[in-house]
Amino acid sequence: MASAAIKIVPFFCLLLLISVELSQGGLFEPRHCTWHGTAPMCWPSCPMGKFSIVEDKCGKNKVVCCLSGNKKLCCPNSLKGKIDAATAMAIAKD
Repeated sequence: MASAAIKIVPFFCLLLLISVELSQGGLFEPRHCTWHGTAPMCWPSCPMGKFSIVEDKCGKNKVVCCLSGNKKLCCPNSLKGKIDAATAMAIAKD
């Protein structure tokens, strides 16, 4: 009986840890600014947990640009009000 309890306790500890991380937005929170939109027709939206800070026809890729719409640079909501467009563009991942 004691061995069953020993196996169950780590499982519940793991569940508790995951629920705390999710409630604080830490486990699955996006951490980078990324460009969204695929040329030539670009009508992207930012994924959940991110906001649009810049729109541009080409984004980081200056070779393949949008003929219609714009690519969006999306940053984590945790950076809202803490980052400007120039900084976001400098640190953006593709």
